[in-house]
Amino acid sequence: MFKNTAKLYLTWKKKTKSISVKQEREFEKSNVLKRKEKYLQTNPLDRYKNDEPYRKKIDFIKSKLAKTNGLILDIGGNTAGEATILKTFGYKFVVGDINEFALSISKERIEKFQLDMPYYVALDAHILPFENEVFDQVTIIEALHHFVNYKSVLDEVSRVLKPGGNFVSLEPYAYNPIRKASEIRDYFKGTIEKSFSVRQLKKLLESSNFQNINIEFISTGRSKWKLEEIPLFRRWFARLHGYLNEKFPKIFGNLLITAKKNGQFNDVSHNINFIDILHCPITKEKLHMDYEHNILINESKTLGYKFYNEIPVLIKDDAIKL
Repeated sequence: MFKNTAKLYLTWKKKTKSISVKQEREFEKSNVLKRKEKYLQTNPLDRYKNDEPYRKKIDFIKSKLAKTNGLILDIGGNTAGEATILKTFGYKFVVGDINEFALSISKERIEKFQLDMPYYVALDAHILPFENEVFDQVTIIEALHHFVNYKSVLDEVSRVLKPGGNFVSLEPYAYNPIRKASEIRDYFKGTIEKSFSVRQLKKLLESSNFQNINIEFISTGRSKWKLEEIPLFRRWFARLHGYLNEKFPKIFGNLLITAKKNGQFNDVSHNINFIDILHCPITKEKLHMDYEHNILINESKTLGYKFYNEIPVLIKDDAIKL
């Protein structure tokens, strides 16, 4: 039995490397559309007020954000719950996700509850569609482990961050035994679920031009909102995991990561026209609005990008040849 379990684990480890960005995008699209009505019925500010584990998570992120006036890019933001809440504390967010449907749901929800809306961009984290050094800070909240190539993503984060800019992330811990079991299960559901060791994260960040790297074990417990999505027969186990998370964070907790891009930070921020910082993920040229056709086009006028519910979809595979 042990040999068969070990064989299954090694097969999973090998196959997770072969899941493509396209496959992950399709999985996330299906996943978020199943939950659309629940998202639209939930005011993120009410959830922050009433769901203590969720509030703890947001407060951990907020405690690591610098007080600057510039833009913050949240990568893998999904329906932008965290960014929506953090905007109420005065931060200026651009939310990027490969799933334009999730971003659209966020937009609908914000309009419904009359909240302050961030900027939205559908993007591939491996090829960020932005100019160099335009963001004061970048956050990746429980999303880095979904990406196919971590090094590529962190190199892109470093590229779009200003020198001295702040990186904040929250990630699962590799040696949490319950987490490891769920990763194998989720692979067979069709998504990428991995986790990191402290040493692995430090090595990745150092190789992408980051310094002042700090990684803490934190505990939040189990979100009530998340528990509602778990079948009743498994809910006791989820509650147990939440209990262990709080009591033994160095085994069952999560990793709160902060780092700074090498260089001296300049906190001089101007009013930026959001369109002006966008560039073509293929040619790296600036993008301009073509109002006649309602698309963004590159400077050489060879490629265009459409909008979905007024959200620019700047993903390589979605480019239109002009």
